[in-house]
Amino acid sequence: MGHYLSGVAYDAIYAFAFENCIFSIFLIAQEIVGPAFLPVFKRELDLHGDDVAWRFANTLLTLQLIILIPVVAVLMWQPEWFVSIWTEWTPERNAEQIRLGATALRRLAPALFGLALGATTYSILNGYKRFFLAAFGDAVWKFAAAGGILAGALFWGEKTAALGLIAGLLLGSVLKVGTHIVGLRDKIRFFRPRLYLNDPAVRAMLWLTLPLILGIVFAKVRDIFNNVYILSPLDSAGLMQANSMGRRLQSTINWLIPYTLGIAAFPFFCEMVDRRDHKQLGEVVTHAGRMLLSIFIPFCAVILFLAMPLTSLLFRGGEFQELAVQRTALSTACYTLVLPAAAIEALTMQAFFANRRMVSVIVAGIVFSALSMLISWLGLRVFEVGEMASLAVIAGGFALSRALKSTTLVVLLRRSAPVFPFGPTVLFLLRTILTAILAGGGTWLALRLWTAVPLVTSLRHINDLLQLAVGGIGGGAGAIAGWSIFRVREPFEMARWALDKTAGRLRQRLEQTKGAL
Repeated sequence: MGHYLSGVAYDAIYAFAFENCIFSIFLIAQEIVGPAFLPVFKRELDLHGDDVAWRFANTLLTLQLIILIPVVAVLMWQPEWFVSIWTEWTPERNAEQIRLGATALRRLAPALFGLALGATTYSILNGYKRFFLAAFGDAVWKFAAAGGILAGALFWGEKTAALGLIAGLLLGSVLKVGTHIVGLRDKIRFFRPRLYLNDPAVRAMLWLTLPLILGIVFAKVRDIFNNVYILSPLDSAGLMQANSMGRRLQSTINWLIPYTLGIAAFPFFCEMVDRRDHKQLGEVVTHAGRMLLSIFIPFCAVILFLAMPLTSLLFRGGEFQELAVQRTALSTACYTLVLPAAAIEALTMQAFFANRRMVSVIVAGIVFSALSMLISWLGLRVFEVGEMASLAVIAGGFALSRALKSTTLVVLLRRSAPVFPFGPTVLFLLRTILTAILAGGGTWLALRLWTAVPLVTSLRHINDLLQLAVGGIGGGAGAIAGWSIFRVREPFEMARWALDKTAGRLRQRLEQTKGAL
């Protein structure tokens, strides 16, 4: 998108219309369905079997469809109204953004059917512990979006890249649900579009949903405020693009590792809570959290020095040139600081949801979402920082609020499960921070030595790749030294676990081969 879309087109079509309108509405559905639907569905499935569990699922799917029809109709009927509410664009300064944003929103609105219904089928697959096709459905719609923009640009010219993107997103929303249907092909006979509002499971889900809605909607308001509204009056196209693409590394890693781990662990957390094994729950959350922190804290230190060559390597070209690279690199470095907090949040939130404890999570979310918005408002409207500094204020405020939120969630969770004991956790964080200092120092030193070598090629992407390789080696060496010196054992434990699993599978394959021979 950065290569084929101008800053104006990216801001209007992707940052505004899709990411902060269509996708935000989809995330409201997903973040309600996951914690409120899945525990109840799993309990019904375990206690009563497929028939009763699917009666409950059918009610939710039917309710979603009933709600989606008017929502999509309003988005298609009055997209200009949403442009006026979500942004401060004016016809005098931003006529092109307004036109593109309204057109894209009208065309993308039907994608909500596939994305939102896919949130429920995703949870159903997780309830059956069929994780691969659930996750692959999310990947398919992204492949379709990438294919659409490439097809539009390569076959019909760059002016049609935006149309290709819209078509790819629409197709991807259909393919997402289609992938999930393939995963549920042996269960699809249970699907019936029906409303069983007197079902006790439906009432149980509604009691879990009611406190969730306020917090989730408030979080989406925060995202729209930070990512669109507060940036829209600045007279510089591409700031929304830089903010959006700066989140890409952090959000990609977060979705790949902490979020996926949390989703996979959630059914098991529910089982621990149902048998009242809070001690094991606390041990699992603590151990997994320490593993993630031992990697992500040093990783943040390394990325602070490698954000520029990484951004240049991934995104530079076409419409995405020097100024866009500088903006996005700054945003990337600041947003990456979110990773340690997001990792802990992903685990603790699932533990809260498994315990059916919603209110404290929602209150914490609202308080710290408001803090993030306040920091953005103070920086951009009160102190009127410059364009580059505005990106750092938004990303830095977001990282700070997530760190405080994660700390609060840990404190609240300790009331019901022995997570992150205070003394050992403080010592662990101190050792990990010292490791991060060595990792960052190794990256900085490696880059300084590299600049002294007269072998830097004039080919920019090759130079970027070499800088990443050299800086990554230096950062990796510093991290390994820190883990060894300060006795941070979790990364080595993960490595041994991976090697043992790999060796075990190889032995199993060899035994199968011998048996066949």
